[in-house]
Amino acid sequence: MNENVKAPKTLTPEPKSFIGLPVCTNWAELRADAVLFGVPHGKPYFEKNFPNDQSRAPFALRSASDRIVVGADSVNMDYSRSPSLSKGITLIDGGDIALEEGKLDQHYSQAEDAVRYALKNNIMPISIGGDDGVTNPVLRGLDVCENITLIQIDAHLDWKDERFGEYDGYSSPMRRASELSQIKDIHQIGIRSFGSSTEKELKIAKDWGAQIHLARDIHKYGIESVIAKLPKGGQFFITLDVDGLDPSVMPGTVALAPGGLFWWHIVELFDALSQKGSILGLNVVEMSPKNDLNQISMIGVGRLILGIVLQEIVKKMK
Repeated sequence: MNENVKAPKTLTPEPKSFIGLPVCTNWAELRADAVLFGVPHGKPYFEKNFPNDQSRAPFALRSASDRIVVGADSVNMDYSRSPSLSKGITLIDGGDIALEEGKLDQHYSQAEDAVRYALKNNIMPISIGGDDGVTNPVLRGLDVCENITLIQIDAHLDWKDERFGEYDGYSSPMRRASELSQIKDIHQIGIRSFGSSTEKELKIAKDWGAQIHLARDIHKYGIESVIAKLPKGGQFFITLDVDGLDPSVMPGTVALAPGGLFWWHIVELFDALSQKGSILGLNVVEMSPKNDLNQISMIGVGRLILGIVLQEIVKKMK
C-alpha cells in the first residue's frame, strides 16, 4: 500500500452536483463526513463496447437530483433512524475521476487512490460507476482498513478469473476481492439467473468461504435469514450492482433478471448493517440510463445513498 497517496483531483460534475451539494474537485481541500464521486469507465472486453451506457450513470444520477430529495430538512421515513441533511452532516460531491487520453489503468488507479484517501481521512467514500469493473479498483482502495465484511448485492457471482483475457472486468470483482488481505468475509446477496460463472467458479467461491444468499431463498425466508448471518460489530463495505434488485424496482440496468430483491429487502438490510456494525462506504454500479423508466432507478439509488450516509454519520455523531 502507498502510505503517501496523494489527494486526487477530479472533474467538475455535470450537469450539476448531486442534490445540489457543494463540490470539491481538489481533494486536498476536502473536509467532509462523506464524499460522492463518479468512476464512469470500466475496462471493456471489446473496444466496440467502450464507452458503454453505464459510463453515463454519474451524469444521470445527478440529473435526477430534484426528484431524489425535496430539501435539506426532509426526513427519510424508510429507516429506523430518519435523520435529515440538516443535522450538521457534511456530504460533498467530489466530481468524477477523469479518463485521460483513454488510459483506463490510470482511471482505475485514481479511483483506487480516491477510496484510499477518503478512508485515511475518515471520510465515507460513495463511488458511482460505471459498470461492475470499477468495483475492482474501489475494493483495492480499502487496504487502509482490515477485517472487512464485503456485502455484494448482485444477480451474479462475478467469480471469473478472467474473461476474454481481461482480469479487471465486470465478471471478476468477487474473484479479485477474494485475493485482497483486507477482505475477511464475502456475503453475496440476491444471486440468481444466468451469468458468466460456471460450476467451476461456484466451487471456487464456496471453497473460499463466500456466503451465497440466493434471491429465491430471500423471497421464501425473508431478508432476516441473511441478516442473522452477518457478524456483530463488523466493518461492512457495500457494493451494489443494481441488477441485484428486481427489474420492477430497478429497471435502469443492463443484465435484467426477474426474481430480484425488492425495495424493502434492501432498506431492511442497510438498516441492519448500520445497527450491527459500521458501514465504511458504498459502491454503486451497473446503472444504465437508457433502460431507466421515468428516472425511477436513479431516484431509488439516490435515496439509498442518502439513507446510508444519514444513518451512519448521525450514529457516529452521537
